[in-house]
Amino acid sequence: FIALRAPRPVRATRLGRSRRRRPPPRASRSRVESHARSIRIDCLNNLIASRRDRDRADGRDVERARDDARTDALSGGRFDDATLRTWESRAAWFYPRLTLVGSLALGLALSLPSSIGDAARSGGSAEATAALLENAGGLAACATLAKVDADKRKKDLERLQRELALGKMTVIQRNKFREETRFALGELRDVARVAVVYGDAAKVERDLMAATPYRRRLEQSRILVVPVVERESAAATSAVADVGPGRWELLKDVVKAFPGAGAGRWLAWPTRNDDWSGYFRRLMGDAAASGGYLTISTSGMIRGSGVGAPNWDVLLSTFPRNRPGNKQDEEAEKAWKRATLDSSEALTSKEEGTRIASGGGRGAISQALPRDVPELSEIVAIHEGFYRALGEGDEEAMAAIWSKSKTRQSALAPLVDKGARLDGWDVVLRPDRRPQGIIVSDLDVTIEKGLATLTGLETVANGATLLCTQTFERDDTDGAWIMTGHTTIPYGADVVAKVVLRCDASGCIALPAKSVASSVR
Repeated sequence: FIALRAPRPVRATRLGRSRRRRPPPRASRSRVESHARSIRIDCLNNLIASRRDRDRADGRDVERARDDARTDALSGGRFDDATLRTWESRAAWFYPRLTLVGSLALGLALSLPSSIGDAARSGGSAEATAALLENAGGLAACATLAKVDADKRKKDLERLQRELALGKMTVIQRNKFREETRFALGELRDVARVAVVYGDAAKVERDLMAATPYRRRLEQSRILVVPVVERESAAATSAVADVGPGRWELLKDVVKAFPGAGAGRWLAWPTRNDDWSGYFRRLMGDAAASGGYLTISTSGMIRGSGVGAPNWDVLLSTFPRNRPGNKQDEEAEKAWKRATLDSSEALTSKEEGTRIASGGGRGAISQALPRDVPELSEIVAIHEGFYRALGEGDEEAMAAIWSKSKTRQSALAPLVDKGARLDGWDVVLRPDRRPQGIIVSDLDVTIEKGLATLTGLETVANGATLLCTQTFERDDTDGAWIMTGHTTIPYGADVVAKVVLRCDASGCIALPAKSVASSVR
């Protein structure tokens, strides 16, 4: 048969001539399906990429489970194997308890129809009704207990996932030769501790300024400080550049540090700052505007946290201090020095940096302060006069030390207003109150932006060690250094401080260490 077709439409060309339109080529069904499938795949990939970009903009991918993570049957969430193993090691009785409760619930559920039948056949007798109520109540109690355990397990797993995510943070250290080294915080497990400070650029800079006087103490305790800067916008890159990475430039140009300048190996910066600032925003919620901090122990888990800025002497007192000749920490000390980069050492000489310094930090613990620096000599003279007056109970000499700072606002006044007890120097210097036989050693002096900070180790008669911190400022009249504050806190191996002593011109206050672990600067 011959199919009769209507004539094809003819359209006019621009020159007025007609041209017959060719029919479109017929595509095979397989090609059409393949094309449609490729379009769907492209759309799906674009959707995944857009979600990934959105998550990265808020830093969510730092907490996401790895690609090889498995779905938990009880909670329905996806968790890394490390998260599940950590949780199981901490909750060894969960599965036996769940099995016991589940078995009891199964038995009660199987006996429930029989109890209902007995109640119906007995015409609602009191005994049958009581048995039915007991059966239903027991089943409800078991179901509630199982749900509470399952919900708590899910929350604990999510918390552990967030904590262990910090181990994935990659940080960078830079030396004065502009050489860099990068490593993940997880590589410091069983080796070092980490203190992460978070806030805007101004807050982070104040935190680092407060931490710099304790640079050798931080290294002696193998504590790595990692700042995370909250920027106002993604385009405000200068907010990070103003404070890092590599605070050695600030130490070189702004800070005068004795006995030795240099940032050392205690400071590192995250390579993906904005991702981790999003992590802290979600972690802190409404309190993120005040900034915060957290500490990570050698186990890789969060040890402590707080809102505001950490008080570094209190933070140091919560970690053990490495002492000269401590053989137990020798291998950890070597690993710490292999992983990190000192700001004054070159990468080519990094192997030499693995040798153990006698103090566990940069250089020996008995470094002597130079005596040929006038402003340093003035500060040390006030420091020595303070301890001489303290040991002798000399009220007149102590009053002379604080005489020029009496007109300044007392930092202890807010604590007194909250109920803290203030003892005047006449009480502190009494024979039955003042310490006897104090020896102060291992001094550090840091001068930055018109503020001088002296730290040292106090050794009392019974052999206990304490960390002392003294602050100095310039006098408004003659520009001489004057003491403005003195703080002492227990600091040693296997010692966790419970009380911190704070003093100024008005006297001293003993405070619980936990109550002053952080402050809002």
